[in-house]
Amino acid sequence: MIFADSNGWCRVWKPVWAHLKIVGQVLCKTCDFRSSPDQLLIIVRWEDTQELKNIPSVAFHGNYSDNNFGDLLLCKIFESWVRSAFSCQIIYPMVTEIERTRFRTHFSDSICGLRPFKAWDALVYCGGGLFGDSRSGSRFLPGNFDRKFIAQNVLPAELSIWKGKPYAIVGMEVGPLSNIFVRRETKRIFEHARAISVRNVESQDYIQEQLGIKQEIICAPDPAVTVSKEDIPQRAEGKIDGLLQQHTNKILLGIHHPRDFLHDFPAAQSLREGLISVLKSSDDVIPVLFTDVGDDRHSVHCEKLAQIIKAICGIDSVSIPFPGIWETVALISRLSAVVTTKLHVGVVAYSMGVYCESFANHPKTKRFYALTGRHDQCILFRETTKESAIEKIMKAIDSGRRKPLLRDANWERVRREAQAHKGVVSSFLKSFLKSFLQRSN
Repeated sequence: MIFADSNGWCRVWKPVWAHLKIVGQVLCKTCDFRSSPDQLLIIVRWEDTQELKNIPSVAFHGNYSDNNFGDLLLCKIFESWVRSAFSCQIIYPMVTEIERTRFRTHFSDSICGLRPFKAWDALVYCGGGLFGDSRSGSRFLPGNFDRKFIAQNVLPAELSIWKGKPYAIVGMEVGPLSNIFVRRETKRIFEHARAISVRNVESQDYIQEQLGIKQEIICAPDPAVTVSKEDIPQRAEGKIDGLLQQHTNKILLGIHHPRDFLHDFPAAQSLREGLISVLKSSDDVIPVLFTDVGDDRHSVHCEKLAQIIKAICGIDSVSIPFPGIWETVALISRLSAVVTTKLHVGVVAYSMGVYCESFANHPKTKRFYALTGRHDQCILFRETTKESAIEKIMKAIDSGRRKPLLRDANWERVRREAQAHKGVVSSFLKSFLKSFLQRSN
């Protein structure tokens, strides 16, 4: 539990001090940290960024620290939902100084940092897996996830609780949480939330049965399912069309996250060998290699896999390191089929009506394919064999050739149900907007 006084001091309960003190290394650009034998004291610097306008201010918190496509897209979706309802200022409180330049290439008109905290009118946790996957820790000793959780995900809610500001948790994946202190803090955060929605029934069950939360919890498919081709800006479509214009008469097979094809462990080798085997016998296919993380370390993986394909198969791939949020959506919409190891590229492919085969790095990905009735299109990455890789990649190519209608009645149902998250955001913000107007008057 975190307490704060009017000077900006946040006092952390002693039993979790040792668990939390590493936070100072993670958020050193946002907060100053001093410790005593009894507590960890956090002094928040309300940095000068820009003056807030005399309009409502909504803080968004998501897993945006890694410049990852899926989490950035969720922020874009939530922004559009909020701004379609009323004019407001968007604040991203946990973007550190180091990350702000890169972050503002995607969100140029938003305020970053903790300084505007006192001006927040509401806070929205906007989708993703913030409240799950503590595989790195134990019941009492913190692992990497636990440290990251405390460093990035606790403070927005605790500051809102301290100042009596409403917040909602929308479209989240929740559980498992093995560390006892993380579980307690998560329970506290959910107990004080004004509205909660999750993206699968496993998360709903975890909140109710493991955390003991009694309030209503809306369960609906991932919010990213709501994205449509009409949402894509023309500039993004034009950029991608220019990159693909020489290959419009080919089957464009999207190979997403090439890094996972390049590892040395057996599953990765099987996936790589399966891909090479299929490409050797498919002269109508052009591999489109793309990443969804805005990090130079990932861009080199596209080129490395392209070189391997060229050397063995004699095929020139199209290599597209992360081009931007909407550019990635546009790219997926133009592909004949996709092969991926991650969640949100598959989610967007589904929403665009593009066939996708998944070699899932995480169980949460399998939950999405089960929810959409496409169990057979997803296996766990670690279970991949060369034979299963060949079979799944051939299925993707065959779908690209046949162009079956993928937007069936079930697709319509899933997209319609996912709109429930928008309803949660809308209802929550209407209630806080009423109080904002009353204060303004």
